[in-house]
Amino acid sequence: MKLGRRLIRGTLVLGMCLVVVSCGSVDQGPPTLAGPSIDDGVDSGINNEVTGGVGRIAYLRPSLTSGSIHIYLINPDGTNEVVVNDEADLATYSAPSWSPDGTQIAFNSDRDGSANHNIYVMNVDGSNLRAIVEDTGGDFAPSWSPDGQKILFQAKRDNNTGWDIYVVDIDGSNEKMLINTKLGTISLDDQLPTWSPDGSKVLFQAGLASVGTDIYVANADGSDIARVTSGSGRLHSHPSWSPDGSQIAFESNLHQAVILGAAPVAEYELYVMDSDGGNVKRMTFEGNANSQIQNPTWSPDGSQIAFEFTTVLSSTRITTIVVMRVDATNIYTIPNMPNGGFFPRWSPVP
Repeated sequence: MKLGRRLIRGTLVLGMCLVVVSCGSVDQGPPTLAGPSIDDGVDSGINNEVTGGVGRIAYLRPSLTSGSIHIYLINPDGTNEVVVNDEADLATYSAPSWSPDGTQIAFNSDRDGSANHNIYVMNVDGSNLRAIVEDTGGDFAPSWSPDGQKILFQAKRDNNTGWDIYVVDIDGSNEKMLINTKLGTISLDDQLPTWSPDGSKVLFQAGLASVGTDIYVANADGSDIARVTSGSGRLHSHPSWSPDGSQIAFESNLHQAVILGAAPVAEYELYVMDSDGGNVKRMTFEGNANSQIQNPTWSPDGSQIAFEFTTVLSSTRITTIVVMRVDATNIYTIPNMPNGGFFPRWSPVP
């Protein structure tokens, strides 16, 4: 594994396409992006020294008891791992999102016994678990607002429109559709919403597997939707806002060539860009057909990024969580974590 610290220079001008959305105005595309045009071969590798960091990381992995997916908490140095839910529980628990004060976690689960996932909230010790959203269409990827009063999530209320972004009050009231992005008359899949640190914006990905995905920003009321990545048949996914709101980390295959007429291939690397889509920087140089770098999340002090690293060896899939500084140094795998850790989410408080 050679997660690289390499010099990034040059300018990349990317094509753009017009997207029509159901609410608000549409930006014609991102500004010119400063991107990776030269790979000079300098590679820092992994720093085996575990530097740790502030706060706690929530993540997912299969329970060694039940085999179903559960939520775990761990320190960035690999100490004090705890499971939030009963490991013998056969239900699946996924997509953890911390409350602003770090005392509660929102998540989606099929724990009601049906095939559908709904949105739940619990204390970090697993107590006081209660349903926030219950629906037959499937509800996923909750995101807690910075003021603690609302939750964003993606849902399929209508199979003809795909995934849309919804918002609901923390007590389960006032649910409404917030974003339904369209390409002409085709509804795109709007997924993985997250609030800006000040609560004024919503960040999300939208697209179709056959044509690619982009990252968008909208006002908190769903208006003024703007695309901030390049389009052009690529996959830009899992956006994560830095604590100060100035940057967005995301996974992307921007480094891959676009093959006209073919669906995009996901060989993800970690990228960081300014919140307006400018100054795109490639942070890792590992993704290929046998390895993927996904699901970035920022430390609460903004000094580090954790992400999911997957390697496929023959028929074995190995997934771990890696932490690095924002300058791509001090890269290490979190120790003492059984194989299978994925979808890290760093707590918002130290």
